[in-house]
Amino acid sequence: MTRTTELFIMALVIGGIGLVSGYAVLSARSHTRDTVRLAHVREVQMALEMYFQQHSSYPIAADAVALGQALTACLSADGFVAPCSAASATPYLSVVPVPPSAGLHERVSCVDVNNVYCYSGSPDAYRIQFELEGGNALLGVAKGANCLRENGFVAGVCSSL
Repeated sequence: MTRTTELFIMALVIGGIGLVSGYAVLSARSHTRDTVRLAHVREVQMALEMYFQQHSSYPIAADAVALGQALTACLSADGFVAPCSAASATPYLSVVPVPPSAGLHERVSCVDVNNVYCYSGSPDAYRIQFELEGGNALLGVAKGANCLRENGFVAGVCSSL
């Protein structure tokens, strides 16, 4: 084998390793962002359950509202409101999270805001719609739009209340 052929083969092997490594890093980043999104909706779910225990109902929102925005930055006794005031009682969730937007494809939107967590609620039920970059079979969620209800996760778009 000539020296040129050996160098060419080495370059191909190194390039292949680089390609596989790059894909692994991108996949890990996507998985990390989805883990953060799932943690966020679970955090909101726990706060909603604390709210329910105190008020015997969930915050009412007949039309979907985008969580974590200026007017829904806090979950207090008044429901999702603008940032919590110092005068109000201890909030159930003082900072409502917003999803990492990288990797999302605008499959979830409400009130003309894309890539958000969308909440709708009635006294006895709620829906939080959110998007994932990949699925998780153990949790029953899929790539794209998903729904968290008072009784757990459902893959796909939320049903109406």
